[in-house]
Amino acid sequence: MRHNQAGQSPMASTSEPGALTVTGRPIVIVDDDVSCLVAVEQILRHWGHETRTFRAFADARAYLAQAQPAAVIVDVRLGNYNGLQLIHFSQSSSPGTQWLVVSGFDDPVLRQEATKLGAHFLTKPLDLARLRELLPPTAA
Repeated sequence: MRHNQAGQSPMASTSEPGALTVTGRPIVIVDDDVSCLVAVEQILRHWGHETRTFRAFADARAYLAQAQPAAVIVDVRLGNYNGLQLIHFSQSSSPGTQWLVVSGFDDPVLRQEATKLGAHFLTKPLDLARLRELLPPTAA
């Protein structure tokens, strides 16, 4: 994670429309597809973000019960569970966390459910311009 000259973690710029507030807290990525998980992690790290990754619902849920990340990017399909369930289970313990739900299908019902939960809904393959709009690179 990059730090400014004072040794503090920089805050992401929120000058772009729709940008989420991202401070020195990590962005969590939850996806059981390793290639997607690694690709999103590499992009966010390249943009200066600290990340935590999880392939399993249970591991992500356990982490979110004790941590308050800046944002969580979660795939809809996670084995026997789904990303919307993770939001339900974790919102009370991580009230300041922003949520981005990712799906391989642009399902209007899933989109509506994600929106009701206060999450942004993105489809795969990810639109990097939209992701960058939501999670802008941190200041150098």
